[in-house]
Amino acid sequence: MKKRSFLLIISAFLLAFLVLIPGESASAAAKVMPDGTVFDASFYASAYPDVVSVFGTSEDMLYFHYTVCGKAEGRLAVSPSGSQVQTGDFDASYYAARYPDVVAALGKDPSVLKLHYELFGKNEGRFANAYQEAGAGQKPQASAPALSGIGTFEQQVLDICNAERIKIGLAPLSWDPSNLAPGAAVRAQEITTYFSHTRPDGSSCFTAVKNPGRVGENIAAGQASPQAVMNSWMNSQGHRANILNPGFAKIGIGHVYAPGTTYGHYWVQMFSS
Repeated sequence: MKKRSFLLIISAFLLAFLVLIPGESASAAAKVMPDGTVFDASFYASAYPDVVSVFGTSEDMLYFHYTVCGKAEGRLAVSPSGSQVQTGDFDASYYAARYPDVVAALGKDPSVLKLHYELFGKNEGRFANAYQEAGAGQKPQASAPALSGIGTFEQQVLDICNAERIKIGLAPLSWDPSNLAPGAAVRAQEITTYFSHTRPDGSSCFTAVKNPGRVGENIAAGQASPQAVMNSWMNSQGHRANILNPGFAKIGIGHVYAPGTTYGHYWVQMFSS
């Protein structure tokens, strides 16, 4: 009897010890975190091995990276396919970034934002998370009247880009519907399968436009909204330099949403003098 009691005590001790050791295994599915954000640690670990090499695969550490750095870098919290996120899941971080008018009135408290969504947001056509928005087949309305031949996501990227230029006294870029825009659209489709400034046929990305002159290209993948991709580009020295290059006067923007691919959303900016 004493031996059995001793073994039970040892077993309980070992179990408690194992619980106290920080785990290195990620969560198997997306879940709602305490702040209201939907996060999938297993997806985050597989999508961003550079983060894993520094932080490991602990869900807590991965989520810490996402909240401190990942969002600003345009990284995704869940799979872009949206298969692990239910349409009703509420992502407070997304909601705050997507609807600054709500934040201006109510602040960023996750519970308050969720209450706003439940009481008003749904009826106003707002989305609970980025993947619900993408899956609905709808895109945000541009903050300025849309140009002819430009999609609403592309219009938003253009608006944010020009706002950044105006901040430092640069002239806004003009939309080039006949050359840079179709070139950027082609490039956005190409990078869904070959993410590089080199085209799938081995030629330079700039062969996608005619008589390019002085040109530049920014590409990105995984960001689910215009604000997210612009945040990512503006936090990267080389991409920021293209956006704020005083020698550029024209722009074309391409965006492709390809469910089931590695990153889902693909973005291109092409610039010229």
